[in-house]
Amino acid sequence: MIKNPALRTLPLCLMFAMWTGCGKDTSTVPYEEPPTLIPDAQGVYDLHLAPTEVKIGDKRYCLRGYNRHVPGPTIRIAAGTDRRVRVNLHNDLLRKDFREIAGMEGYAKKSCHDFNLTNLHAHGAHVQPNYATPLASDQCFGEGCAAGGRYYGDNVLLEVGQGKVAQYRWDLDEDGVHEAGTDWYHPHIHGSTAIQVINGAMGALIIEGEIDKVPGIAKATERVMVMHQVPIDSEQTVPLADGETCREETLSVNNFLTVSQFSPTLINGKLRPRMVTPPGQVERWRMIYGGNPDEMGIKLHRSLDDKCGSWDVLNPIELTQIARDGQTLPQFYKSDTIWVSPGYRVDSMVKMPTEKQTLCLVSRRIRDLTGSVIAVIDVDPAAGEPTEVNLPEQSAVSAHAQPTSWMGTVEGKSMQVSCDSVKTPQQKVVLLVPTTEGSATVGPTPVLASCDPGAYHQQHEIDPSLPTCVCPSPNISCRRFDERRAWGYRSDRVMTVGSSEKWEVRAFDGHPFHVHINPFLVCPTNSNKEPNFPHWRDTYWVQAEDGAREFLMNFRKYTGQFVMHCHKLNHEDEGMMELLEICAPGDLNCLCQGIDMSGQCISQADCKAGDKRCQYAKTATAAYPLPPAPNPMLCGS
Repeated sequence: MIKNPALRTLPLCLMFAMWTGCGKDTSTVPYEEPPTLIPDAQGVYDLHLAPTEVKIGDKRYCLRGYNRHVPGPTIRIAAGTDRRVRVNLHNDLLRKDFREIAGMEGYAKKSCHDFNLTNLHAHGAHVQPNYATPLASDQCFGEGCAAGGRYYGDNVLLEVGQGKVAQYRWDLDEDGVHEAGTDWYHPHIHGSTAIQVINGAMGALIIEGEIDKVPGIAKATERVMVMHQVPIDSEQTVPLADGETCREETLSVNNFLTVSQFSPTLINGKLRPRMVTPPGQVERWRMIYGGNPDEMGIKLHRSLDDKCGSWDVLNPIELTQIARDGQTLPQFYKSDTIWVSPGYRVDSMVKMPTEKQTLCLVSRRIRDLTGSVIAVIDVDPAAGEPTEVNLPEQSAVSAHAQPTSWMGTVEGKSMQVSCDSVKTPQQKVVLLVPTTEGSATVGPTPVLASCDPGAYHQQHEIDPSLPTCVCPSPNISCRRFDERRAWGYRSDRVMTVGSSEKWEVRAFDGHPFHVHINPFLVCPTNSNKEPNFPHWRDTYWVQAEDGAREFLMNFRKYTGQFVMHCHKLNHEDEGMMELLEICAPGDLNCLCQGIDMSGQCISQADCKAGDKRCQYAKTATAAYPLPPAPNPMLCGS
């Protein structure tokens, strides 16, 4: 190790260029927390999706944001029980804006979507998927209610039109006291999720609980850090001109292809924010990665100057992770790198140095191998005395983690469920992006009404001219979400409430796999990026070189429909999503699309007689883990 900083700088810039930021822009702006959303007198949180002016660098942009802020305000739910969180979502966008999407640089079938439709997803919340349980004393009244005086739960199939409102209620403690942790909210309107989230329509959902009282956490400085990328360097992103106001006609990001372009990472809407903290201060970082589409590694380095123009790559500061995806870890995961993928949340405890210095928070992505500074931290006695100088004890934190084994039902048999006890997978999932359907190019300058709204309905009709033995792109297990729904199926997979299943998930490139409503138990892996012990998650990066990942699903409480998908949101919008249904035991109307000649249930997830694409998909999934190949016996020559 070279101990002289003056001699160390040059070799670091030359020999370690993949991990240094030598010569990059060192300008910063003050760090700011997202504002906290205050409920009204009735306890209702009002969210408004509307054109939002944001200054990034020296330019102004007009984006789709919540409550005129990017990211949206933080919703913080105090500890307690029987918490019914009321959120009214107002779509303040007034124009229809139909546009073609075909991501993956054009390798996908075109489809037409209204970018100004919306809805709301409580990512990480274990709540009713469709409708909140109606109570005689707490029924929904007025505009935006579901039928029968019900509130919407976490229904992502709902479309909230222009100028409309939807009333949501998340009953956090309906299935016992909800896990305390860092979650987030964002739109989930199929076909337009990526464009709205990449604009900045997202916000933190902080659920407080007993873990927040643990010594070492209770008095630590808390920072909510929402990270995402706005494609400000794309030629398709148009900043506001001098004197131009932010309105629907001047929205800056409208081209779907920009969601997959490389862009600098913002923290709470700021480019390279600068924090100040006392020496020795313990901080809790609630990190939310709402970016798209890259996986990102984050390290904390000591700067070799006061501007993070270069940094010491040889001695990164260790970070202590205490939670992932709003779930407390059963043991600490200590690492000098925090790996995040789209949809991830990571809670880390950070012990600041005891002497004055500057630290650099550096990210590295597949398209930014040299790394970029995303925040600067000044450790300065002028910031005052620290509020906490001791990290929490592992045992005090892990006491709040969910158990990693439980009594459950597997294939109708009661047993102790754990990663070791369930040997055979009940479900196999393959996330795949083939490019065999050819290229579909979107024009460089889409405009209002750039596609025929009628195509929105036509896209749900299967084209008989398409080869039935080619997987659509992208897909899950050779099925595309839109085409699967075209046959009127209620679900792609049907499970029974109270059951547990082992799932094998494989991807042929890198995909963050996400399931709504029910978190899953990650079984130990050989990953050097993730905790290598059983722990609960709701989003997990799966890539080809790692092989199949094993997850344990536990459908504890709720029946109804919800989705699983790739959290590269452009992939989800293009069809890499499945509709799941959890049925009550014995509910044949839910479990079965019909009864066969022998009186056996034909599963809702099964194929209809004329649906050859579904039949091929079923065969292709059975051939897992290999990529699907044509089957002449099934599909003809």
